[in-house]
Amino acid sequence: MKRITLCLFIIFLILNLENLLSQEIDATVTINMEQLPFEARTQVSNMESDLKNYINNQKFTKLDWKGDKIPVDLTIYLSGGTNNRYSARLLIISRRYLDGPDKGQSVNCKFYDQKWNFEYGLGAYLKYDPNTYNSFTTLIDYYMHLVIGYDMDTYGELDGSPSFEIAKNLVLLGASYNAEGYQTFSNPGEFTRFNLAAELNNVRYNDFRKMVFAYYVDGLDKMAIDKQQALASIDSIITEMSAFKEQKMTGPSVMLQAFFDAKAQEIAGLLNGYQKKQVFHYLKYLDPSNSTIYDDAAEGKIK
Repeated sequence: MKRITLCLFIIFLILNLENLLSQEIDATVTINMEQLPFEARTQVSNMESDLKNYINNQKFTKLDWKGDKIPVDLTIYLSGGTNNRYSARLLIISRRYLDGPDKGQSVNCKFYDQKWNFEYGLGAYLKYDPNTYNSFTTLIDYYMHLVIGYDMDTYGELDGSPSFEIAKNLVLLGASYNAEGYQTFSNPGEFTRFNLAAELNNVRYNDFRKMVFAYYVDGLDKMAIDKQQALASIDSIITEMSAFKEQKMTGPSVMLQAFFDAKAQEIAGLLNGYQKKQVFHYLKYLDPSNSTIYDDAAEGKIK
């Protein structure tokens, strides 16, 4: 009997180890309580460890995830705290490992969400259920699926589509509860949860997603092997992105904005002092808010 029990216990451990190894995300969580009154801090004293355990032990896809886990930094800036109700700003930065001997990383996506209200108390039980709205976990799940989709898009053309579809469904779920930040109507180009998810699921933007894939595979991943060829590929991809904006976009794009919010400094650094100056004109057309950075890169001033 003891032998049977031991065997079952070993099987249980193996199954859970396999699930843990195939999990997708390795998150670092920081909770900033500076704007909370001291009496409200006790109720969220375990939020950092609770959320880290929730993300890092939760399998968000049905895939047999064999690659590196996605490094994600998540910071929550809390305010409020009356009757266990909180307002928060959420900053999420995910990175993607690059091919090469030094195992470098590149910021893949960066999101800053300022419209989050939720209830939270000491001993909160966090359960993953993409079909049930929860004021706290639904937003976390939305961004984790975006992170996974963005990561997968860099390894295969449009491979992130299933995760982007789930992210869109989570927005619609929040909208059905009239929750703040989940509205489906907004001004064109306004950076909202719905607008980003809608563009990522819109076939009109598939070509742009494929260009992002090429930026990683033909550009960043080749940098350690043949830097000049990699830079030429990035030059070509930026040119294609410029043509895409000019010929296929009818207005501002939050997906394009999100790409350059995450990549502007990286692209400027890679192309610092690059001899073919036309690429910097394209960059300023694609991302006018960072024109100064691209001007500095054109003159080789990036350090």
